[in-house]
Amino acid sequence: MSMHKEWPELVGRTFQQASQVILAFDSTLRPYNARGGVENYMYDPKRVSCVTDQNDIVVQPPSYTYPNSPYYPTA
Repeated sequence: MSMHKEWPELVGRTFQQASQVILAFDSTLRPYNARGGVENYMYDPKRVSCVTDQNDIVVQPPSYTYPNSPYYPTA
């Protein structure tokens, strides 16, 4: 069973602030600034896309789904 984590509380915050919250939850994740919704689609299983506006303000809740694995963060 996979675990899904979403951060709706990060909408309205800067990408830098969002990154800090995501990394505090799981330091192995890699926040990615998808400015204007534009993403580089290179495969990265640990990417958490943060869709931001032109001022780097998060406009959609970032989320991440852990693959089936015995490891689930407890935070």
